[in-house]
Amino acid sequence: MRQLESVTSEAFAPFGTVLEFPVKCREDFVIVDTEEKGGWRVAVFRYQNKEIRRIENHPFSKESFEPLEGITVLLVAGHDTPEEYRAFVLDKPICLKKGIWHQVLTLTPEASVKITENREVESVFYEYDTAKSVMI
Repeated sequence: MRQLESVTSEAFAPFGTVLEFPVKCREDFVIVDTEEKGGWRVAVFRYQNKEIRRIENHPFSKESFEPLEGITVLLVAGHDTPEEYRAFVLDKPICLKKGIWHQVLTLTPEASVKITENREVESVFYEYDTAKSVMI
């Protein structure tokens, strides 16, 4: 019988990448794996925001969000209607269509998600009127 091991960056390195923030990393968004020639990238994103003042979309890239820690609320809106957003508790991994407005906030002190997207990503932003910012 084989001994069970804990997944650590060092132990798992011969087989792949552990999707986590590097030790002592202060950044909020870190690309943790990518395809060398075109293709895609994998990142982890952590946040503490309880309010959303702007959302974004990626016209030419789908994007996955996979919950890792905390409780995340995902705001989404159709490409032509950024003011008509819907809010979902992100309790399952999802993949957004190209051009969908989106942003995350947390119901816990901090939350994080895994993101997979095209290697090169164009971002477009929409600013909500300060009086209409989204708070949960």
